[in-house]
Amino acid sequence: MKILFVSLGCDKNLVDSEEMIGLLTENGHCITNEDAEAEAVIINTCCFIHDAKQESIETILEMARLKTEGVCNKLIVCGCLATRYKDEILDEIPEIDVILGTTSIDKILEALEGGDRIYMDKTDRMPIVKADRVSVTGGWYEYLKIAEGC
Repeated sequence: MKILFVSLGCDKNLVDSEEMIGLLTENGHCITNEDAEAEAVIINTCCFIHDAKQESIETILEMARLKTEGVCNKLIVCGCLATRYKDEILDEIPEIDVILGTTSIDKILEALEGGDRIYMDKTDRMPIVKADRVSVTGGWYEYLKIAEGC
């Protein structure tokens, strides 16, 4: 499946995104930068400050458009906004197929391939990602995540 992956917010989110991309690519999925060919869209959101929350909502609405205008058939929202406001965004944006909490990133394959609409584990759970992380930062560096949360 061709997946458009959008990572918003801090470097911790980027590390989570790279781990999810690793799981996806290791299991045969292809990451694309082309909106028009994306069969699924995954948005890793942020809501630390008002501007970040607004950017996340605007991005979700923009990507939801791909479900009606493109080949996209699955919209997954994960990250901080998804965790904190899951009920509100599911009610307000019906195009969202799955919500994935910050401690549930290791369940991205389950979320993509079907099953539940919400994957939300306890906030003290540590996800175990058994795949090589795919660096998207470019260059000779990667971010190291030393703490969870903002």
